[in-house]
This record gives sequence, C-alpha cells and structure tokens, in this order.
Amino acid sequence: MTRTDPVVAQRQVGLAQGLEQRTAAQAALASGVISAEHAAVIVAADRQLPTGVTASQREVVEQSLVEKAQELSPAMLRRAARRALEAVEPDVSVVDAHENELVVNEEDRARSKTRLTLHENGDGTVTGHFTVPSAQGMLLKKIIDTITAPRRGRLGAAQAQVGERECRTDWDRARGEALVELIEHLPVDHLHPRSAATVVITLSEDVLRGALRAAGLDTGEMLSAGEVRRLACTAHLIPVVLNGKGNPVDLGRSARLFSEAQRVALGLVHQTCAADGCDRPYAWCELHHLHEWALGGRTDLANAVPLCHFHHQRIHDHRYQHTRTRSGSILFTRRT
Repeated sequence: MTRTDPVVAQRQVGLAQGLEQRTAAQAALASGVISAEHAAVIVAADRQLPTGVTASQREVVEQSLVEKAQELSPAMLRRAARRALEAVEPDVSVVDAHENELVVNEEDRARSKTRLTLHENGDGTVTGHFTVPSAQGMLLKKIIDTITAPRRGRLGAAQAQVGERECRTDWDRARGEALVELIEHLPVDHLHPRSAATVVITLSEDVLRGALRAAGLDTGEMLSAGEVRRLACTAHLIPVVLNGKGNPVDLGRSARLFSEAQRVALGLVHQTCAADGCDRPYAWCELHHLHEWALGGRTDLANAVPLCHFHHQRIHDHRYQHTRTRSGSILFTRRT
C-alpha cells in the first residue's frame, strides 16, 4: 500500500505521460541534471505552444528549455517558458502576443480559483483561509513584510521602556498582527452603504470614561474597555453611549474625530509615531486625544498626538502609564 498523497501521485503520473514524447526532458530528468519541477514546466510549456508549431520546432523549443532549466530555478524557468516560442519564432511581436495570451489565461484561471473563507472559533478569534491571484498575493506579502520589518522603536524601544522582553519574535503572530493593522487602516469611504463597513458598539458612560468593563459590538462580540477606547479614536467604530437606564445619550463621530485638515497640519510637526524611539511613519498613525475625549478632551491640535497601532494599543492598556517628554514624545512604563 502506497502512502503517497493522491494529488502528488496524480501529478507524477501526469508528468510521466507528458514526458513520453519529450525525449530531451526525459533524458535530462533521468540523468539528474534537471528536477521533476523543471520537467513539469517544460511539459506545460510544450502543451501551450501554438498549434502551428511543427514537431521539429517543438524539439528545438524543448531542448532550449532543458538548457535553461540547468541554470534557472523552477519558478524562474516558469517565467522564461512563457517566451519559449522565441526559440523558433523570429518575429518578436508574435512571441509577445503569445506570452500575453498565456498570461491572460493564467489570470483567468487564478481569478476562478479566488476564494475566502472565515470561521468563528468561539474563543475571540476568527480563522481564515484565502486564495488570490499571484499579483495581489505578492502585493499583500510586500505590505505585510513592510509592516513587520524590525523597527527599533516599535519593538526594541517599547521593550526597553517597560523593562521586559515581550515575545514578538514569533513571525506568524507578527504577520497576523500586521494583517489586523492593515484591516483597521483600509479606507471604507467608497463602500455603499458605508455603515455596512462600520462597527457599532454599545457601552455605558463610565466605560468610555475609564471603567474596566467589556462592551458589546453589534456583531455580538465583546471588546475590552481599553480596546473600546482605542477604537473610539478611529472612524471604523461608532460608540452608542448608554446612560444608567440603558438609553442612548450619544451617537456620532463629528466632535470625536480629528478632521483631515487637522491630520495634515499635525503631519507638519510629526513625521513618525510620537512614542519615544518609534519610527513608524506618520501616515500609518492614528490620532489620539492626550486628554481623552470621553473625559472632556477637546478635538484640537494641541490635544492630538499620532500613535502607531502598537503604541495606540499601549496607551489604552491600563497596565501601562505614559508621560510626555519635553521633546513631545510619549514614554511608556509598566505599572508596578
């Protein structure tokens, strides 16, 4: 009984059948000068050649790809194989058109495979799985890599301030946190209706003013008091404040949020997050009320400070206290 994965076994059978009429690739694979992945690319490239290509021309194309396979990785060979026709076609425009047709077909197949699934785990998390076209996938990877790039302030300085080594070397977790940060910064202004992309939260006045009690979202989930106050600084959450009798006493965001003009003006003063030593770009920062809006703080420039996602969470974490230095930066220390 074989323990080979059915998908792998099917792929191996397909490769063996594809190599039957491709002697150059078959010999190269048998001698070990190319890998099975290389051979699969060569077989696929031959199948994608225009119908007008003769048998002798196909042999020339195959030999050309075998030679390239000995120098290129499978991924690089796959890209080169899109222009395999140039081995027998002198007209560059014909080669270009064929390559473009292959790319269009690849894009169509990629779009047809695009999927996203989300599953609530019942423990405060959601697990997701997605498949997207390579271009968008690589774009997402670049964005995540940029967000998770080591930064002396966001990680090191924060650790030095609190006098402890926080576990932030787990890159799976770091990428997950980067995705959370990305989601919270996605623009939703163009969505219709906009309210569909905005979370409504109900909370009592004392929670907004500093009480340590969880609050409920309109999705049925719960958030901690600190996370509620942090998100209340952004445009992605509308707080419905209830009085002691459970009646709404405030709903809205106009007086709560800093205007775009204020954000631009503050950007002339701050180039990065205001946390001491943090170099997270200002464009990715959230504006925080130094004197909290819920406690009567005004929504004006004198009361505004830009904080990155990490430090905005920290400033609303009751386990830490913060002070403003003479330079205007924010210094965090752990409460004892």
